[in-house]
Parts: sequence; C-alpha cells; structure tokens
Amino acid sequence: MPDQTATVRGAQTDAAEPALMAGWPAGLSIVNLRGDPLDPAFCQGVERALAVALPTQVCSTAHDENTRIVWAGPDDWFVISTAHAPAALCALLREHLQGLHCAVTDVTSGYRVLRLRGSRVREALAQGCPLDLHPRAFKVGQSAGSVYFKASVWLWQTGDEPTFEVLVRRSFQSYAWEMLQRGSRESGLSEWVQA
Repeated sequence: MPDQTATVRGAQTDAAEPALMAGWPAGLSIVNLRGDPLDPAFCQGVERALAVALPTQVCSTAHDENTRIVWAGPDDWFVISTAHAPAALCALLREHLQGLHCAVTDVTSGYRVLRLRGSRVREALAQGCPLDLHPRAFKVGQSAGSVYFKASVWLWQTGDEPTFEVLVRRSFQSYAWEMLQRGSRESGLSEWVQA
C-alpha cells in the first residue's frame, strides 16, 4: 500500500526528511486468511475478491494501492486493507471462497501495523530484531516472522527509501514503541502522523 499523507510534528515531510520516522497508520482492516494454496479455486477466489494475487512463495507479499497480503505460513496469510471495514473485508472473502475449505478471521482488534521510514530504519530495527535486514539479504516484497526485543512480529519492506511495516500484537504496541524510542536515541525518532 502506498504511503498516505504524512506529517512530522506538524511539518510537511517534503522538506529535509528525518533519518527515522515511525507511526501507527489508522483505518487498517486486518484479516487472517487460511486455505490451501495448491487449490486453484482458493487462489482464484482470493484474487477475485481482492484484485491481488495470493502470494504463495515463502516469506513474500503482494499488494495494490489499498491492500497487502502477507505470507505467514504454508496455508496462512494476513490481509491488510484500507479499502474495506473489517466486517466487509471478511464478507467479501467469504463470498468468493464459499464452499471451499478455508478460514477467514477478523483480527483487526488484536494487531497494529507500525510503519517506519528513513535512512536509519534498519539500524533502529536491528536494535531488537535478529534478522539480517541488509538490502542484499532483505528486499522489497519479502516478509518474515521474527521478534522485536520480546515482542513477536511480522515485518516486510514496502519501499527502497527504505520503508518497513511491522505487524505487532496490540497488547505489545506500547512496549514496541517504547523500545523503538530507546533504540533510536542516537539517530532520533520523529513521530509519523498518517492521515
């Protein structure tokens, strides 16, 4: 999904952009989708519902302007969308997957997405994440499950700026933000308010 209008403590970001910006975009619907990627009817149903092809490659994502699908396991995905309210997104998927062996679960209330951008993003994430996020090892379109300090997370890179998104359980939201602030004291952290 493209970055939405962003401000940094009231200043437009088209000026000298901070080395690290982070924020929690509002209005996201998050659905957990389970099904058989080897079943053509399942894959076609998802694509008809979302207009995005289901990513079946390990640790990958697929997206359009409003929706991102994140691979989370051999038969497991997160669907993150700004196009539909959670109930409407679930209903749309169920309609196109009717009669198939699958599960569609609204998990919006249980997760938040942390979006980070800037030249110091990798350094900030490396403070608490053991993954190798160097550009030669982790690229746009890849995803991975890991930890950020003591919080279990899924993360993926959305842009070469670089921009990353981190899926965090809502119960760890405050903790993840506090650890991000602590880990970015040298580079500085600007809150990214996204409309």
